[in-house]
Amino acid sequence: MQRSAVSKIVRRAPLARPARNAAIAYEVTVNGANLIGAGLAASGVGVPAIGVAMCFSAYMLASARQPNMSAKLLPYCVMGFALSEALALFILLVAFLELFAFS
Repeated sequence: MQRSAVSKIVRRAPLARPARNAAIAYEVTVNGANLIGAGLAASGVGVPAIGVAMCFSAYMLASARQPNMSAKLLPYCVMGFALSEALALFILLVAFLELFAFS
C-alpha cells in the first residue's frame, strides 16, 4: 500500500510525556497556579478606576448644580479618589505577593 502525499507531509505532534519526577510536576503546577492567581489579582486593578471616574463625575455634577457647594465637596471627592487608589495599590500588592512571596 502506497502512502498518500498528504500523510508524508503532515506528521503527528508528539504526545506530551508525563514528568518522570513527581516533584517537578508539582513545582510546575504550583508555579502555574501562582501565575494564574497573580493574573487574576492584577485584573482587579481596573475596578478602582471605575470608582475614581464615578467619584469625579459625581463631583462635577454636584458642582454644576450648586457652584457655591463646590469648595465643600472637593475634600470628599479627593477622599474618594484616595480610597479608590489605595484599593488599587492593595490589589497590586496582593498580585506581587502571589508572584514573588508564595512561589
